[in-house]
Amino acid sequence: MAAWQVFTATLATLVIMTIAIMSLHHPQQDPNRLSVDRIRERINNEHSTLALVRSDPSAWSHVAPDHPLGVAEAHRTMQQHRRCPVAECQRKAAAFRALIDAGRIKPTRMPPALQ
Repeated sequence: MAAWQVFTATLATLVIMTIAIMSLHHPQQDPNRLSVDRIRERINNEHSTLALVRSDPSAWSHVAPDHPLGVAEAHRTMQQHRRCPVAECQRKAAAFRALIDAGRIKPTRMPPALQ
């Protein structure tokens, strides 16, 4: 190799290393990243929502609800009863049916308990 080729290769390596080090040293801010305040606000909202749900013991029972479920209540019920099979939990079946009627769920096949 000629001297100028060694010099050019060394200079290119130094430039690449400098760019890599500078990009690690100065990370760019992600505009979609949540701030600490927004994360705290979200956690507080979730805790207050959970407190409201926990105050209603009938929400945790598996019997069919005595009123038609709205979309928000059906979503919450599906989350609370996520481990329950639709065929065995009447409350989850009612929530599942409410979400189907609202167009929020489009099952590929209907569970036998809802047919």
